[in-house]
Amino acid sequence: MKIIFLSFIFCGFLSFILPSCDQPAPNEYGLVWEDEFSGSTLDNSKWTHQLGDGSQFGLWGWGNGELQYYKQENTTLADGYATITVKEELVGDYNYTSSRITTKDNYSFRYGRVEARIKTLDGKGFWPAFWLLPEGGEWPCDGEIDIMEQGHTGSGSNVTTGAAHLGNCPFDASQHQYLNFSKTGSESFANDFHIYGIQWGPDFISWFVDDEMVFQVIPEDYNPSYAWPFNNNQWYIILNLAITSSGPNNQTQFPSEMQIDWVRVFSLE
Repeated sequence: MKIIFLSFIFCGFLSFILPSCDQPAPNEYGLVWEDEFSGSTLDNSKWTHQLGDGSQFGLWGWGNGELQYYKQENTTLADGYATITVKEELVGDYNYTSSRITTKDNYSFRYGRVEARIKTLDGKGFWPAFWLLPEGGEWPCDGEIDIMEQGHTGSGSNVTTGAAHLGNCPFDASQHQYLNFSKTGSESFANDFHIYGIQWGPDFISWFVDDEMVFQVIPEDYNPSYAWPFNNNQWYIILNLAITSSGPNNQTQFPSEMQIDWVRVFSLE
């Protein structure tokens, strides 16, 4: 991956072997949208809460068998941070509550650089995520971009992952493909804030962790029977903290929290 990262500097020499050479340099992007979470309540002109268990969309457990019930009260703002708290509390048939916030119907975009500075959390069963979906999209044919996910594969919190999903609709497990990466840190990503982001343009998506390029996909990486959906639609941001279908264990601590310092979107100037 270091060779790919260096292509930003040596594109004139490497463009014949590295598709990343077609990307703009990071400093060519200008800020077009942000939230610094500086107030005392979530800015409703930027974010909305998605509540409950997903059954209102025909997605029990939000399509993943998740074990939490999303509540608005589990997102709080203070000291320049948005905090999503996961709690062990009974709501209906659910033993856990958390929050899921989204820019859906408030702000969407296509292409550019999108980043968030996040402090995640330790504990079996926790599934923090920062991701994108298309407005009005159908899954998986219209795509999904996972910028940051941790813990949901059973790996420890010293591993962060990202992925891009596509396939055919209506959903059939045999007609779905995703490509992903796993980056292992020297310590838990929950020990401090880290910057998770993508740089995205026609026919490429590149992932960054703390400004280091760690992964890239292009259309040719996928099965040619699936259309590349990432050049279409307008996309919105989701931040959530879930409980995986396998659940916590007796060492999982409640309450626990995920903190977001800021979210920023950049486009080419």
